[in-house]
Amino acid sequence: MAWVVVLLVFLGLCVLLNLLLPQPPPSRWRRRLRRSVDGLAARIRPRPVPEPDPFETLRLQTRLGHLAGEIRRVEATRMYAKAHKLMALEAAYDDLLDEACRMAGVSEEADLKRGEAKRWLEEQELASRGWSW
Repeated sequence: MAWVVVLLVFLGLCVLLNLLLPQPPPSRWRRRLRRSVDGLAARIRPRPVPEPDPFETLRLQTRLGHLAGEIRRVEATRMYAKAHKLMALEAAYDDLLDEACRMAGVSEEADLKRGEAKRWLEEQELASRGWSW
């Protein structure tokens, strides 16, 4: 039984000595191995998805609301080049909807072209996730 105590004391002294003595610089092969292991771990380990900034979300919702109001205003009035203004506003609105969908994690509808159907689906998906504008 005494040899177990001696062994534990010896191991404890070795740990303390290892902590107190300066460590030798890593050799070249250890550095290469470390870099390759880190590179492999970076490829295998999924990268964390950053949470969207709440102020960026609010800015996007405000801009969507502003553009929706502008579209309603242009549709309700008679003006020169109404169709061109409406097309430009709808294109900007569609771009903002795409950005909002990416931010909210909505899957993209690859088979749908830009238009009323895609816009309606994206608005419904965003509304179901609590977005309002």
